[in-house]
Amino acid sequence: MGMAIKTRFKQWQSKQERMKHGLRNGRLHRLLGDRIFHSSLWSFDQRSVAGGLALGLFVAFTPTFPFQMLLCAIGAILLGVNLSVSQAAIWITNPLTAIPIYLAAIKVGRFLCQHTLIGGLTTVFFSLEGRTGKVMRESLYLWTGCLVFAGVSAILGYVAVNIVWSVYRWRTGKGRRRERTPGRPVQPGS
Repeated sequence: MGMAIKTRFKQWQSKQERMKHGLRNGRLHRLLGDRIFHSSLWSFDQRSVAGGLALGLFVAFTPTFPFQMLLCAIGAILLGVNLSVSQAAIWITNPLTAIPIYLAAIKVGRFLCQHTLIGGLTTVFFSLEGRTGKVMRESLYLWTGCLVFAGVSAILGYVAVNIVWSVYRWRTGKGRRRERTPGRPVQPGS
């Protein structure tokens, strides 16, 4: 099991290097400069992967379907998180899953807007009446539900990566601190 993970990781690293080389002197490089080659965008460490997953999940659950990859790339560059992980995470909302997710978000948003003071004030403040009002109200429900889903999923993704990463490090012995007194062997279980 451990060797398979190491082999996959080495393959992934070589693919990352090829991708970085392909970006050199391209349109994106000319537009964004050397920021796209910053080490945090391509590194596979706990902070970068957890942040990349959180960013990808947050963007995935926002109703910005045609622009998600672009928003995620810009966010990864600005926040300094893993670009590949964030791009992979946004595919949770794909053409097959987007409609059920957005319909559930509308239901959650409608519930929150109709049963909270802020939602009631928003609809009264903007006097959402008529056909335009109905579109605006449904958009408010969609965005409210999507932002709830996005926030919760980003937090859960970030926490899950940190827990799994810490458990893995602990299990492999890389996270354990072995206190030794010079000249005294380490006792099992201590």
